[in-house]
Amino acid sequence: MAIRSTMNEQITEAILSRLNEGEIPWTKPWVVNSTGVVSHATGKPYSLRNRLLLRFGGEYATFKQVKEAGGRVKKGERSQRVFFSSYIQKTDDDGVVSDVYYLLKPYCVFRVGAQTEGVVPKYKDKWDNGGLPKEDSEIVKLVTEYCQRSKVKLVNAGSECFYSPSDDAVQCVGSGAFSDRSQYWHTMFHELVHSTGHPDRLNRTHHKMWGDSTYAKEELVADIGACLCLGRLGISTDDCIENSTAYIQAWKKHITNFKPSDFSEAVRQAELACDYIFNIKKGAANE
Repeated sequence: MAIRSTMNEQITEAILSRLNEGEIPWTKPWVVNSTGVVSHATGKPYSLRNRLLLRFGGEYATFKQVKEAGGRVKKGERSQRVFFSSYIQKTDDDGVVSDVYYLLKPYCVFRVGAQTEGVVPKYKDKWDNGGLPKEDSEIVKLVTEYCQRSKVKLVNAGSECFYSPSDDAVQCVGSGAFSDRSQYWHTMFHELVHSTGHPDRLNRTHHKMWGDSTYAKEELVADIGACLCLGRLGISTDDCIENSTAYIQAWKKHITNFKPSDFSEAVRQAELACDYIFNIKKGAANE
């Protein structure tokens, strides 16, 4: 039997066997000490509302702030809107507060470095968390080549990890936020597998809303795919399989009338995604 197929079977069998061992608690594998989204002008973190609007981690500046710093916004880049809020008090003739107004002022900002030229981030310690691990140069090369080939944007910043279909971008917290390299790469490949489902790639069916059956099935594909990718790279998967099993258990509950065939289909899709990331063509040798 082909080496790759045997390894895939061993990993999926390990996950399946642990699925039947009872509930396993899922542990978030990264810890960050900052919001991951800060103002380039002040270094201060944005409010929760603005962090949700900006989505990707890093430093942000207005067009004017970029220009004053000696830089410019890259051609074709679109700004994102944030809001500055404050209260204005109105007093009467006796100095007594008679009314309070809530002021909400919008600003258009750009992500420094990614959307600008001639100006670089000043507060990387507040959002970077280590970036890609330099010691894993071959894996970094694989990820970089996949992103370049597929035109997937990769953001190593922020405080959360996710794939954004609308931006066709993967954000992964820097490697310094993880306790070990296997958990970092498992998280990275989980999000990269999500990106392979884009209509211009493997075109997997996308969910209509968070938490529905289709969404849950895609989460199974992503996590199984991440384990398969790590197996091919020779990275220890024991801890990752444990956490993946917990993750899969949680999402399995969202799949209506979950059947063994649902898991088999998730494995099939995960293998296709893994091949796509590794740039292995259909029908190529499995050695």
